[in-house]
Amino acid sequence: MKSTLIPPARNLYRPLLFPVALLASAFFAARADERLFTYTFEAEILPQGGVEFEQWLTHRRGKQGGVFSAWDFREEMEFGLTEELTSALYLNFRNTHSAGVPGRVDEDRFEFTGVSSEWKCQLSNPNMKPVGLLAYAEGTYEGDALELEEKLVLQRNFGESWVLALNATVEEEWEFEAAGTDRELSLELSGGISYRVTPHWALGLEGRNLRTFPDFASEKSSAWFVGPAIHYGTGKWWATLTVLPQVAGRPDTRSGLNLEEHERIEVRLIAGINF
Repeated sequence: MKSTLIPPARNLYRPLLFPVALLASAFFAARADERLFTYTFEAEILPQGGVEFEQWLTHRRGKQGGVFSAWDFREEMEFGLTEELTSALYLNFRNTHSAGVPGRVDEDRFEFTGVSSEWKCQLSNPNMKPVGLLAYAEGTYEGDALELEEKLVLQRNFGESWVLALNATVEEEWEFEAAGTDRELSLELSGGISYRVTPHWALGLEGRNLRTFPDFASEKSSAWFVGPAIHYGTGKWWATLTVLPQVAGRPDTRSGLNLEEHERIEVRLIAGINF
């Protein structure tokens, strides 16, 4: 996706200062719902009238050569409209550093990457039914690019401690250029299992498979990621961290991985506050 360029950021960690300061100032006065995974959604939603702020930080690094590092930032406000329906608004930003990476232009920049609107409809509550079911839709607009995302979410609780979640996601992307429109389709399967060790701590395992189809045609790439997820929550706030190294990819660009379309490792932290 093309992005709106903001003057280059010389310090790769400078974009972290604002979201970290914002979270630190609010953590001591808010109550939060919990999210056990960062790439896999669960079928639980905010209650009617609920309002939640979430800060997303995603770090991606490692290509087939050179130096590549990217930080993706999402600031989200979510609203509980009814007992079954929620809506959210995102602001999206990215900081990218790339030097000597084959097939990429060297860059060091911080950019605005559009606004997103999210809608979640709970079809079955996992705390009241054997299986929770959620329908999810999201749109992202950036002036010269548009993304649509549709997701089906399943959740199964096993007693008070175990949670299993599975997602199937379809994403369509259009980039509008003078020479024409570029299109791409992405398919993603993700899942996670988590065990609540104590009332505050939960440990889990999360995995995802992401496939891309340029021009909505044949598959170009596929990558598998698997890694641990750790969650901590109190009555005021929660935070979840997932570390996902790529374990397999095709076509193989290096050591059995696809490092052209995807990165060697992704790390995501999400922190949430309820108001």
